[in-house]
Amino acid sequence: MKKIILPAILTAALLATSCTKDELQNTECDIRKAVIHLPRPQDYFVNLADTTALVHQSFSSCEIVFKGINVNANLNGVTPTFTISTGAVLFPQQGTRRDFSNAQKQPYYVIAEDTKGRYPLPDYNDKQAMAAFQQTLDQAILRGEHIRRYEVQFISSCVEMADVVEYNFNTYYLEEPKHRFYQWSDLFEGKQRAIPNWATANEGFCTARSSALPEEYPTVPVSNGGIDGGSYVRLTTCNTGSLGEMTGKPLAAGNLFLGTFDFSKALTVTLEATRFGENSILGRKPKTFSGYYRYTPGTLFTDVHGNPLAKEDRPAIYCVVYINKDTDGKPYVLNGETIDQPNNPYIVGRAEITQWQINTTQWVPFELGFEWYQQIKPDLLAAHGYNFAIVCSSSKDGATYSGAVGSTLLVDNLKIIMEK
Repeated sequence: MKKIILPAILTAALLATSCTKDELQNTECDIRKAVIHLPRPQDYFVNLADTTALVHQSFSSCEIVFKGINVNANLNGVTPTFTISTGAVLFPQQGTRRDFSNAQKQPYYVIAEDTKGRYPLPDYNDKQAMAAFQQTLDQAILRGEHIRRYEVQFISSCVEMADVVEYNFNTYYLEEPKHRFYQWSDLFEGKQRAIPNWATANEGFCTARSSALPEEYPTVPVSNGGIDGGSYVRLTTCNTGSLGEMTGKPLAAGNLFLGTFDFSKALTVTLEATRFGENSILGRKPKTFSGYYRYTPGTLFTDVHGNPLAKEDRPAIYCVVYINKDTDGKPYVLNGETIDQPNNPYIVGRAEITQWQINTTQWVPFELGFEWYQQIKPDLLAAHGYNFAIVCSSSKDGATYSGAVGSTLLVDNLKIIMEK
């Protein structure tokens, strides 16, 4: 039998055709970038750089958060624009007007190229069909199909311009929708904030001890007995149980800070989960930081390995002022690693309690001036270029899982007095 020898050019063409025919469709279903285009973005954003959103993506949750929104901005009917995986489709489609008022989350779905043929998009004018299609996609995600759901949210930033900024901790509530732990919020310009401005690591503690009652978490409210007779916050260093011990996180300090807690990083890059001072912007230069505390240390200080150390636990209460944009103009937020970084070029000032009184029955007042590492620049202040964070912890070394279980810090009526 004669061998048939094909010309090289024909062989290459046949191989190319075969590869094209058998090429697998893209299975990716990601939102890679989210931006919003507005005719007057300055009416919506404190800083124009925030028109590009933060995209938080993990196996369990995917969030897209537009931060730095002016408190009075009208967010009903805005239309974010998304860059998605090649070949995928977005639901609802680009340009769909949605209501993001009051920090409410709106779902978006990305359906991968290899999956979209099974899910033709519904008529966008048919609300019933739209709702049914969303349920269909949620069920498909549970089956492991190549579809990803994102929650998109717009969050206000508050530029603090008052002579005195005061936090009395009288407004607190259980988180939604599971009511597992407490959250705190303060009034801004006499109005209730749409989202909590205080954060804790209570959500991380929930992973280790999911059966804990809300009152058993490291950071909880106490309804009365505060300095003005109202509520205050109790922070307690707690044992995280067998799961915490297995994962090298044997204890959790009670903590409370202005900012947000990114749960998607809590189990991997833990120190990056705390985003100190996010959404808290200075409109004036602060003069003093004051408040009240009571503190009792636990009896046995241990390190991250559970080894007893001959030292007494100490808490932390401090306020930090920092520059909120990096050298490329991108948003910069302090986290658990960078807030204590020596010579951090973004930190410009700090006020911190260094001498503590152990007192279980009487509130201890404090008033601190700021140590300034850099001069506050008036032009940067006017451009909303400084954020500030207040941080409280029942164990100062709690970020490295060292401290004394049972250490308890009570805090109330924290204040920042601004320069005239």
